[in-house]
Amino acid sequence: MKVVHVIEPMAHGVFIWVIDMANNLVENGYDVTVIHSLREETPENWRELFDSRVKLIHVQMGRAINPVTDIKALFNITRELKRIRPDVIHGHSSKSGVLARAAGFLLGQNKRTIYTSHAIHYPLIKQPLKRSIYKLLELVSYWLGGTIVACSKREYDIILEEITNKNPTRLRCISNGIDLSQIQVRDYSHKKPEDEKVRIGVLGRVSNQKAPWVFAAIAKKLLAKHANAEFIWVGSGEPEDEAPLKEAGVIITGFLGRDDAIKETAKLDIFLQTSLYEGLSLALLEAQASGIPAVVSNIPGNDEVVQHEQCGFVGNDEAELANYTERLIESAELREQLGSGARSYVEDNFSFDAMGDQYKALYEEAASGYKQKAIGAAS
Repeated sequence: MKVVHVIEPMAHGVFIWVIDMANNLVENGYDVTVIHSLREETPENWRELFDSRVKLIHVQMGRAINPVTDIKALFNITRELKRIRPDVIHGHSSKSGVLARAAGFLLGQNKRTIYTSHAIHYPLIKQPLKRSIYKLLELVSYWLGGTIVACSKREYDIILEEITNKNPTRLRCISNGIDLSQIQVRDYSHKKPEDEKVRIGVLGRVSNQKAPWVFAAIAKKLLAKHANAEFIWVGSGEPEDEAPLKEAGVIITGFLGRDDAIKETAKLDIFLQTSLYEGLSLALLEAQASGIPAVVSNIPGNDEVVQHEQCGFVGNDEAELANYTERLIESAELREQLGSGARSYVEDNFSFDAMGDQYKALYEEAASGYKQKAIGAAS
């Protein structure tokens, strides 16, 4: 079976998701192509992260809405899909999701298209006009056809209510999963020396989505009370986004390759995620799978991964997040209890194999929409 992934955000969580899925698919005999953009923050060794059997095609897609850039990208994507004649077209994130579905529609292959949002974020856009435009794009893209995949149950509910008009026919919920064999599990039998600081941190780009100002406020408050604590942000961002973190005394590692970022995250004692929105965070899943208790904002996805008081804590506001983080700083026993619960919960509910099997079944369903000879037929 031929599967084409279309991805614009070649960095961070979505990028890692596509790498893992593409590599898993070729390992299982699929013919896989990734049509992608490049960003400034795309790792220099990005080609090495893909299995050599994965075909890579560069088509630049802009992040923001730009009619000239977007039409050019749509033309190039459509041309490549017509040449490849895939059985399944899988778009990821908002911009590439729109373009993939538009290309599928133009080729008369809308039933073959799948769109995974990886975080439906338009409800959180503050400017009314911009929010309406992005919602309209989601509605138009849904009209173009294909199946939408939500990464969490609450995201599924939002899309069902606001995009599909309560029609679940072309909407699925498939939770993200991770390869547990790649995760280094914390060994709580080795007790932390009393003179070693409790490390509180997060992994991800410093951006508005992650609400770094909330992370900074919590860090400033707790650092003033606990000399044995330190706050770390594994990642980097624009200077204006990093500024409140630096002012609060947060250590910013700067951009790290995937392996180094995972190693740095594994050193944390508490994972603190203050995000405004997520799909279903791979960084959070990896932290929980490592046995690191988490304190997270109450948003779709987070509340599925972090079972409150079993795997960590889910906070409704800055004060609650700070309070839960402080409880964990003060109790090594509580960190161990919730960390062990986190590891067990991820093992039972968020394995990559379980997620992959669901997507493969969806691919089979989508591929049966048309006979192969129909796609990309010469005009």
